Amino acid sequence: MSGVMRPESPPSDGAAPQPPAQDVLRGIVEHLADGIVVVDRAGTIRFVNPAAEALFQRSADTLAGAPFGFPLVAGGTTEIEVVRRGDVVTAELRAVDIVWDGVQASLVSLRDVTDRKLAEERERLLGEERSARLQAEAASQAKSQFLTMMSHELRTPLNAVLGYADLLSLGIGGPLTDAQRQQLERIVASGRHLLELVNEILDLARVEAGRLTVTRVPIAVIPAVDAALVLVQPMAEAHGLTLSARVDRDARLVVLADEHRVRQILVNLLSNAVKFTPAGGSVTVVVETTARPDAEAKLHGARPWIALRVQDTGKGIAPDQLERVFAPFVQGDHGLTRGRDGSGLGLAISRRLARLMSGDVTARSTLGEGSTFTVWLPAADAPPAPGRLASLSGRDPVVRGMGEVGDALLREVETIVDTFVERLRVEPVADAARDLRFSQLADHAATLVADIAGALMVLEDSAGQPSSILDDGADIRRLVAERHGQQRARLGWTEDELRREYVVLREELLRACRRCFPRDDDERVFEATVVLGRLLEDAERWSLRALAQASSEGPVR
Repeated sequence: MSGVMRPESPPSDGAAPQPPAQDVLRGIVEHLADGIVVVDRAGTIRFVNPAAEALFQRSADTLAGAPFGFPLVAGGTTEIEVVRRGDVVTAELRAVDIVWDGVQASLVSLRDVTDRKLAEERERLLGEERSARLQAEAASQAKSQFLTMMSHELRTPLNAVLGYADLLSLGIGGPLTDAQRQQLERIVASGRHLLELVNEILDLARVEAGRLTVTRVPIAVIPAVDAALVLVQPMAEAHGLTLSARVDRDARLVVLADEHRVRQILVNLLSNAVKFTPAGGSVTVVVETTARPDAEAKLHGARPWIALRVQDTGKGIAPDQLERVFAPFVQGDHGLTRGRDGSGLGLAISRRLARLMSGDVTARSTLGEGSTFTVWLPAADAPPAPGRLASLSGRDPVVRGMGEVGDALLREVETIVDTFVERLRVEPVADAARDLRFSQLADHAATLVADIAGALMVLEDSAGQPSSILDDGADIRRLVAERHGQQRARLGWTEDELRREYVVLREELLRACRRCFPRDDDERVFEATVVLGRLLEDAERWSLRALAQASSEGPVR
């Protein structure tokens, strides 16, 4: 159909008559799938085929004689937009010169390419989205690497400051006056506060970078709640608050979660509640099982859920701030004159950890009445047993009998350490363990066990109330655990090997408890093992951090 169509010469004698070329052309274009329009030199439409009628959504009678409205260049290709009733389509336009009804005209081919243009636009948008995502991931990775590096760089001098401050407070550099000791205590308190902030930033960076992993195994809820209450009780007492929990202690409350991370979340929520509740108020943990979680909880799957609600009688949070408090570095009490310490990372980390375990953390609050933060975790398949609704209070004698357990462990220190070292050599805990001396394997295990035993005794003596001896014990455990992690790094141990070592130590401590208190229903042992396990987990965490830091810094010269 290219070129100029001219009338054919009359047929020769004896041949069948041929139809005129115009009729042949008309018959062809009427059956083409592409829209065909014939436009004369004045730009007026002379002919349209059925496909063109469908493209313009107008009949041939209404189109004939109407202006075409688009410039035409023979042999050229362009794209035009055809406005129809309710939508716009894109058509590819091609034109060739012809003679139509004896008049110079253009035969215009119109092909609907709307679907192709939409596909090209989608591909372009997908390409831009991929590029933007890669840039965002690269920026997030760079930020996480920067935070991790800076956290390690900050922790090194901070640990040195705290270590030398501890040495000074022990009188290594000479006797101290009361004023000097008070100033040292301020240095240590500020240093620890800054170290906790750095550790929280490092945890947040690991979560956002996807390098923080959690396990999802069936765990009992009640020991996690008890351990969190024991840890936060001194802080609540210091603020003049009543700390309690309501939980069906006879029910088998089991969730699919990481036990350490669940306790970390509970301690974060309880600490926040204590900080923002005025003296005379109360903080309560309520444990419930439900198949219909709160609407704001972002949970997936129709299954039973266990809700751990931390309720306080504080001043409450404004509705427009409820979601904002879960953002990093944000506190409900904000501004330069805020009256509470904190980095504003606890809630952000808690929610991220809960969601890593297929759960969530939500908040509800009423101004002037208080707030409720809820940890949602998937329930494991464990049939609940009917029982009474018990009230466990931090003021109740849950620590009674711990002193006897602590005293027994002190007498068992030598046996515990001997068995611990023997198991390190015999069992596949660490590849190099068999070739190490007793002193290298034992390291500071005896000191750590003795300190844990002492903590149990002090807990009973102080009836769970704040005690400077407890604070000192925590300082000693942290120092010993960090030195232990550094020593294991020098020996070339991995994180997995250090974790297995703590498993062995925990088993030996529990075995010693059973030797001294063989009754299975001994409440003293139950409460003591909850606290013991929590103290060991803290020590393990400090050792792992010190190991990672020492390993990243290379051999110690």
